Amino acid sequence: MANIDTDPVRYACINGVATITIDSAPVNALSVAVRSGLLRAFAQARADENARAVVLTGRGKGFCAGGDIREFGTPAAATPPGLSIHVHPMIESMNKPVIAAIHGMAIGGGLETALVCHYRVVEADTRVGLPEVGLGTIPLSGTQRMPRALDLRRAIDMILSARMEPASAFAGTALFDQIVGHGQALASAMQLAHALIERNDVSLPLIRHLPVAINQTAEVLEEARAHLIGQEPGSAVRAQALAAIGAAVECVDFEAGMRTARAIYDALMASDEVRIQRERFLNRK
Repeated sequence: MANIDTDPVRYACINGVATITIDSAPVNALSVAVRSGLLRAFAQARADENARAVVLTGRGKGFCAGGDIREFGTPAAATPPGLSIHVHPMIESMNKPVIAAIHGMAIGGGLETALVCHYRVVEADTRVGLPEVGLGTIPLSGTQRMPRALDLRRAIDMILSARMEPASAFAGTALFDQIVGHGQALASAMQLAHALIERNDVSLPLIRHLPVAINQTAEVLEEARAHLIGQEPGSAVRAQALAAIGAAVECVDFEAGMRTARAIYDALMASDEVRIQRERFLNRK
């Protein structure tokens, strides 16, 4: 591992629980260095015989603010390891439960990373959302997992609106397993980890395995498509996002939907729109 003072992802294992902490101020964005650190840390957790469960958390003001906007539209965005190509499959394939302990914010790729964990414990006032359409792109894996964690109409609204909401708004959905009070996410996640170890619970639930509710899906998609007609600005990107969401419903399985969504994502990330939106964002800073 890199020097402990500079490594943006920290690893520790105490009493059977490995803790992986994203430590990249100010907002724990998923830069190349953070993505590489996550891959190393999860490989270490997989190999650590003392680790029987894993808690993923973020240091400082929040869990993770998603992709590093400074990399959007640059070669760094495609520099391995990729979030959905390398990091997420590593987490999903872990042979021990992975629990996301979420506070402050879980935005874009940060929320998508929480969705690949087996369990999610979140503080009620955490701000969550998928803002990618406002940046000229789509939440790649979010287009496939959100329709499985929420009902389709709500998933479409969340992605196309790019709206931030408190985690408490998602009580009763598969998005989060536990919604706890302010400052309690990490302790509650550790309690869950120890409970899973104590009862030797080997079930490793994944959102990708949940079905998309099939009732009225065609009607919901057509309604959303009709709503986009003639809308400006940004309707072209929202239409692409809706096409990716549609793949979650219409493709034969999760991987087929991901392939469709990835093709859309790759084309958008290479577009001038992403570069323009990136420059607008950075000029506001």
